Parts: sequence; structure tokens; C-alpha cells
Amino acid sequence: MRLSEFILNNMEPILQAWEDFARKIQPPHRSMDVEELRDHAKEILEEIAMELATPDGVRALDLHGNTPAEIHADTRAVSGFSVDQLLAEYRALRASVLGLWSRREKTATWFELEDMTRFNEALDRALAESVSRYSEGQSQAQDIFLGIIGHDLRTPLSAISLGATYLMRSDTSDSKLIQLGSRMYGSAERMQEIIDKLLDFVRSRSGIGIPVHRSDVDLALVSEQIVEEFRVSNPGVVIRVEMDGDLRGHWDGSRIAQVYQNLIGNAIQYGEHTPVSVHTLGRDGEIVLSVHNDGPPIPSDMQAHLFDPLRRGVGGPDHAANRKNMGLGLYIVREIVNAHDGTIDVTSTEETGTTFTVRLPRHAG
Repeated sequence: MRLSEFILNNMEPILQAWEDFARKIQPPHRSMDVEELRDHAKEILEEIAMELATPDGVRALDLHGNTPAEIHADTRAVSGFSVDQLLAEYRALRASVLGLWSRREKTATWFELEDMTRFNEALDRALAESVSRYSEGQSQAQDIFLGIIGHDLRTPLSAISLGATYLMRSDTSDSKLIQLGSRMYGSAERMQEIIDKLLDFVRSRSGIGIPVHRSDVDLALVSEQIVEEFRVSNPGVVIRVEMDGDLRGHWDGSRIAQVYQNLIGNAIQYGEHTPVSVHTLGRDGEIVLSVHNDGPPIPSDMQAHLFDPLRRGVGGPDHAANRKNMGLGLYIVREIVNAHDGTIDVTSTEETGTTFTVRLPRHAG
């Protein structure tokens, strides 16, 4: 008897073993019935058996093009199973089928090893499909959660900002209330920046990218404004500015301002009080902007992943600068630059310091 036929003939004991194992590992807050515990196990086994019998056969998909393994991952996620529990189900299924197969009446036929090999390959594919779908669903759920948080926090945050503005400007406020209002307003601004980064992060991962609205922009004005804001908020830091050439082009001015803000902010945070240089140079067909500091170099093994989301700078998680950010800044910078058809790179050594360089075509898009 071939393994495909054996699986179909022994479907009930295999499903019973699956059910018993799923009952042991089900989330403690759930009391799942038989149908839930056996969720799509029969369909997964039938597909594996069909693949063993007819390797070139057409796969059984639902109306939306999903495989049984993918649907199983969706329902297990909804039921509260972790990815480790999902993996454990497949390990138990493999052990159950191969255990029953090994205990049958032996015939020592030539195809036994071949059938077992192909069974493992088919089960591994089903496992990969389940894990991939589970991970994709978890990622989407996290993005939706972040998007809801970012959206719903805007209204109460606006109320806080409005109240802080009133305290700062009211004729009846004394110096303590004015100072309180100023602190509240500054905190609200920082919270708004965090929310904006979260929303940009969600948009970039949704596939639509960070939206940009192009208009005629002069980067001389943009860079001057951002640098001046940093000079006011960081009076002890020397920020040197160099501008040369025609700095006008067709970009999203507010988004390019974010690029300046993130790069200059990082240079100040990680520069350990060394001077920060901001260069914006007009070239034929493009603008080159760079931000440099002479602080500790970025380790070479970190540089390849520096623009990945949720990555932080030098010094590890206990570094004072790392406790102030979420690790989204450089990722968002890269997404903004990509949306303008530009490039960004970094060089960082002990001898030359750290320089982030952005190249933006003047009229792309």
C-alpha cells in the first residue's frame, strides 16, 4: 500500500491524534470543540495524499485562492494560537502519520523510502505556507493597531495642545502657569512627532509608500529653518551650515524637512557634543545634502541594517540617545528619499567621522 492510500484509509486515527494534541496546547482561555480542534487538518492531509498520488496534479484552493494550510493558519491565529503552537501541530502530525506508517504490516517494498521523503516534502510545504500566512497576518494586525492608535490619539492631543497654548497666552496666567503651558506644549509636540512616525511607518509597510505632495521648493529656506530650530533647542551644540549652487527643485518640502530633522537630530544625539555640519549643494540635475558629525563611528556590522525599521544607533539599547527614540527615524528618511527617486548612504569611520549623504533629483516623479 502506498503512503497516499494509507493516509486516506487511516484518516480518522490521524485526525484523532491531531485533535488530542491540539486540545493539550489550546490557549487556556479557550474550550474548543472537535471541529475547531481539527480545523482543516483533513483538508491538509487530503491535499498531501493527492500530491503523493499525483505529483503534477492541480492543488485544491478555495474561492479566494487559499490553500488549506493558509486557512488553518488564519483560524489558529484568530483562536489565539502562537506560531510555536502552530509549528508544534505540524510536528505532531508528522510523528502521528509516520508512526502509524511504521507500525503497519511491513512489505519491504521499494517505494517506502520514496513515499516518506515525498510526504516530508509535502508536509514541509504546508508548514511553510501556514507560518508565512500566520506571520503576514500578525504583521498586518500590528500595522492596523498602530494605525488606529495614531489616528485616535490625534483628537485628545489637539485638545492638550490647545489648552497649553491658552495657558501660555492667557492674560491671567502667572509665570508658573506660562511655564507649565510651555512644557505641556513641548510634550504635545514630541507626542505628535511620535504619532507621525508611527503613521508613516504603517503607510510605508502597507505597500502604498509614504505619500509626497510635490511643489516648487527652495532647500536653502528649508535647511535654514530646521537648523535654526535645532540651534534654539540645543544651544550648546555647534551646527555649521554650508550651501552652494541652485537649491531649488520640485519636492515635498515638509517631507524633505523631515529628512533634515532626522539626520541633524541623530548627529546631535550620537555626536557626543562634537560640531555638526550640514551641507546642501546644488549640482547638475540634483541636490546633494549631507550631515556630518565626529562622534563615535557606527560599527560596520550595523551599517548594513541602519535603515531597517526599529533599529537604533550606536551604544545599544542602554545608550541615552537610544532611550529617546523608537528606531524609525532613518527608516522613514529612506522611505522619503525613495519616494523622491533619490538615494541615501552613510560612511562612518574613526578617522573621518559619520556622514549621511542624500542625493535628490530636482524634477523626478
